[in-house]
Amino acid sequence: MIKDTAQKQKAIRYCVAMGYVPHMEVVVRHTADVSETSADISDIDVFGVKAAGEFPARRIVFDCKTQNKISAISRALWAAGLKQLVGADEAFVILTKAAPEGHRLAASDVDVRLFSEQLFDQHGKSSSTNYLEGITYLDDASAWEEVFAIGAKFKGLESLVTYLTCDAPLERNAAVGFRSLLGKVKQASGELDVGKPSHRTLYGLLVAQSILFLSAMTRDFHAVFDPATSRDRFEIALRNFVWGGRDGYELRQRLHLALANARGEDDQGQFQLPNWDKLVELVRGLLDAPFLAGSGALAVKDLAFRELVPQRELAEQRIASEFAANNRARQYAMQINRYLGSLSRFLRDFSDHYNTVLGSVPSS
Repeated sequence: MIKDTAQKQKAIRYCVAMGYVPHMEVVVRHTADVSETSADISDIDVFGVKAAGEFPARRIVFDCKTQNKISAISRALWAAGLKQLVGADEAFVILTKAAPEGHRLAASDVDVRLFSEQLFDQHGKSSSTNYLEGITYLDDASAWEEVFAIGAKFKGLESLVTYLTCDAPLERNAAVGFRSLLGKVKQASGELDVGKPSHRTLYGLLVAQSILFLSAMTRDFHAVFDPATSRDRFEIALRNFVWGGRDGYELRQRLHLALANARGEDDQGQFQLPNWDKLVELVRGLLDAPFLAGSGALAVKDLAFRELVPQRELAEQRIASEFAANNRARQYAMQINRYLGSLSRFLRDFSDHYNTVLGSVPSS
């Protein structure tokens, strides 16, 4: 059961209005945990990620509390620490009642904004005309609960669900995140059933997260990209970039050959990510407009939740306007979707479904 639902819905609407991709109830773990089992540190009520473009990806933390057991400034100090831990750029605390002015001023000194529900609504409306009820499918609490329940109902998908809802949003190294995501997909793809709405939603979340990772990767790789370079040189540079540099790739290649020899296999080929040739073509295409690579992420995640929520007129209009804002949003979303669909025959049906969904959104 999701607590503080109304406040979390407000936070999600704010994320959507400001162009952030929202995530609800993100569990925080420390990546350098040395114990055999990872320990949960805390959870973020709502976590928003704005896709990388002209500027690096931005992150925003929301702490939602309807009970006043702890003082407002204590909540702000906690949120400031959480913001620093996860590398967020902003933090908001939404309370039932307004905090004293002194608490709000002190909170601003640690880059946290304290709002009552009423003041947050006023802030949202003054920030964007899209801060409205019905503007998104992503504020539907029952849909989030259904997403969280997928792992319990289908154990083979549990790792993928956990990664998409918790680990991936907090991953700050996009190349590492994308590699991990492909590994999770490889493990889980055979468990997906396109006939189940929740599975179609999960695949849509996979596409949206891939867009976020690839937009950050494309922005970073663009710094060393030369349009006149040959295909071979481009492929070598991209391969080394994906693995954190030449040394990182060569280490992985040696491990690949050692494992092949241990299995008695005569495999002397290059170690590559799945469907490498198609990924090379995809990234080369994204580099034609690198700052627009992530422009479809929010709309795609909305469409994923539409699999579980009745259609809403305002949400449909907003999604259509985002695709109409630039020609690359839909184009790149479809290209990334097709790449993911090429990874296995189990994913192909999902890819075909989302190509139809993306193609059916009006252009204006």
